[in-house]
Amino acid sequence: MADLNKVLLIGRLGAKPEMKATPAGGAVARMRLATGRVRKGEGEKDDVHETDWHDVIAFGKLAETCGSFLEKGRQVFVEGRISSDVWTDKDGKRRLSREVIARRVDFLDRKPLEQAQATAG
Repeated sequence: MADLNKVLLIGRLGAKPEMKATPAGGAVARMRLATGRVRKGEGEKDDVHETDWHDVIAFGKLAETCGSFLEKGRQVFVEGRISSDVWTDKDGKRRLSREVIARRVDFLDRKPLEQAQATAG
């Protein structure tokens, strides 16, 4: 059987995507995506709301589109793969990072401006 590295996430952005360029001049968008869940507590009112944060990176035209249209709080669907990196920091400690390399990002809600206009009139 073949290996599979696929991630599907639906969540909200914690900030506007951070845009950078590769040495060759290609666009890179870094985003923080929050996904939430509710864990049952002991009583009905003791339910615990938990949030996981995911580092998402998009490249090329997808990055340009994300950088142009996404804002903090927007809900998105992300399809991609997990990428891991291991390194040693300046204090000699071994570090691990995991990121989602986006292949697809769908915008699930309208722009905040459109929402405000729809509510206003």
